[in-house]
Amino acid sequence: MKKKTNLTIALIAIVFTSFTTRLHAQSAKVTLSPELLIPFSKAYNVGIGGILEAEWPAERKLGLTLATGVETLFPKHDWYENYTFLPLKGGIKYYVDKQFFLNFNLGAAVGFNGYGTNFLVGGGIGYKVNNRIDLGFRIEDAGTSYAALKVGFRL
Repeated sequence: MKKKTNLTIALIAIVFTSFTTRLHAQSAKVTLSPELLIPFSKAYNVGIGGILEAEWPAERKLGLTLATGVETLFPKHDWYENYTFLPLKGGIKYYVDKQFFLNFNLGAAVGFNGYGTNFLVGGGIGYKVNNRIDLGFRIEDAGTSYAALKVGFRL
């Protein structure tokens, strides 16, 4: 499992290194987003999280992203432990117009409490309220599926 995690992280690093060498003149936009997680599994009630995301503009309507943070899903029953994980993900963000965007992410969810590492995949939509705040909704699978509602604050 550790080999799979290292391979995923190395692949993401190689891809983004090749893309960002072309983008060296442009600086990243960094966003901090508190999140409410709504799990689809019957084992969990609700969750919370926080994501730190950097975005580099690649084209006029396309951005490349790297993100990490901490997310926790709380169980319905006492015999389960919280599913807490560290998402390590890269992706793309496509701007439909100046305010609406679509995003897609791939990566790894490094679990705590003996949960191990899982493949992470997801996508969603968002709305830029202004240059400092955006709202978003995405669906991800990181060993269990959930929906995430976020409010992003550009740093």
